[in-house]
Amino acid sequence: MVVNWNAGKNLIRCIDALLEASGRLDLEILVVDNASSDGSTDGLARFGACVRLVQTGGNLGFGRGVNKGVAESTRPYILALNPDVVLRPNALEAMVDFLERDLTVGLVGPTLLDASGRVRASCGSRPNLAAEVCRKFLLHLVFPFLKFRRRRPAIPNAVGWVTGACFLVRRQAFEAVDGLDRAIFMYYEDVDLCLRLTRAGWQIFYLPAATGVHLGGESSRQVLEQMLLVSENSYHYFIKKHFGPVAAGLLSVLTPVEMGLRMLLWGGLFVMFPGHRAEARTRLRAYRKILAGIQPPFHPEDASDFEEIV
Repeated sequence: MVVNWNAGKNLIRCIDALLEASGRLDLEILVVDNASSDGSTDGLARFGACVRLVQTGGNLGFGRGVNKGVAESTRPYILALNPDVVLRPNALEAMVDFLERDLTVGLVGPTLLDASGRVRASCGSRPNLAAEVCRKFLLHLVFPFLKFRRRRPAIPNAVGWVTGACFLVRRQAFEAVDGLDRAIFMYYEDVDLCLRLTRAGWQIFYLPAATGVHLGGESSRQVLEQMLLVSENSYHYFIKKHFGPVAAGLLSVLTPVEMGLRMLLWGGLFVMFPGHRAEARTRLRAYRKILAGIQPPFHPEDASDFEEIV
């Protein structure tokens, strides 16, 4: 299943690669479209009955989009895929085979490469409070593993989480934990799902033998300021849910420190690198709004009511 929102030409490229990577598998491909306005779904007709389009009628976000797709599907394994991910041949078969061999594994994620072929850190260990405090002082920019303890295992490994850009989950496990948290519009819903699956007794695995290319956030770049606000909101929701109100309060107190440091960093980039000025201007505006306590266009408790991010 591919959750699409204004992904442009990436969507067709993603579906082409998915069909090529299907191998012996009999796929049920759903494109869950969150009210795209860029014509990205226009080319789906070329796939005929191989691809089914599910229109949500509004921008539900990633998690609720996946949940809707799962409700429309029937297969025992569910592949959640961003439209900017191109799976390599045999990747999907490798993930399915892994789940079939080990019935204790609930979810598996592949190796994701960037456009230049470098391995992205797309899985990690379970987050902890100490690392999150370090993150508030931007120490993860010096020590990248501190950012949700990201890892790049070279062999199949049990991990704390894998990225939501691409994962294969057992339907039985997904339904046992009631799917993705519908209160999270976007960001951290993947880590949240993996933590809940682990608590329910399922293992999460990273599978280097399965590979794909993650071209990177075309949809998010279109609304970067809103996405930064949404990400911050999702982060606080996630922290309170999994670490408790005391930890959430501590990290909230440190948020002005983090935003101040980010503004210094991007302010310097604005001055020194003219090519980064458009992004820097957008980020600085978002960081000021976070400091001012301005909320994104929705709140988690209102997740059933919003339709669009902008």
